[in-house]
Amino acid sequence: MRYSQSTELALDTLFYMAARNEVIDFSVEQIAQAQHVSVSYLAKVLQQLVKAGLLRSHRGSRGGYALGRQPAQITLRDVAVVFEGSSSMYECNATTKRCNLGPKCLIVATFSEAERKMNEVLERVTLQDIVDHSGQEADWITGKAAPDAAKQTAQNRVAEPKLVSGNPS
Repeated sequence: MRYSQSTELALDTLFYMAARNEVIDFSVEQIAQAQHVSVSYLAKVLQQLVKAGLLRSHRGSRGGYALGRQPAQITLRDVAVVFEGSSSMYECNATTKRCNLGPKCLIVATFSEAERKMNEVLERVTLQDIVDHSGQEADWITGKAAPDAAKQTAQNRVAEPKLVSGNPS
């Protein structure tokens, strides 16, 4: 399972905006430049965040985007739902295959429990938690790029993720 690039971009954008609380309104160009992403793609993501109430937009020469809520009131789940939806991750095709297990089905029960736990974790972590944990260390946010930042970013993209539990999935 993988979250979309839009979800990642939205989370990074909200993190950037919350961590730079000295700035009130951000232009799409400013945010795109900080993240090295396309202005047009970012603009589409920002519009979805505005529709969801996570951002506010202001038109005009001094226009831009601002957080729609306090960082402590925006959870990771709030953002994920905007781009991934809230429908169940596993849909059983019991009627098609004429299965009568219903609530006794271990497959459905397992996926339901996993989804519920994932949603609980995403609900617990707020944008403020992320800022408090990583805001001062994220070079792309602070503007203090490390000398080998581009090299390290490229290495991180191809590196295999480390297992938390040590058990392969």
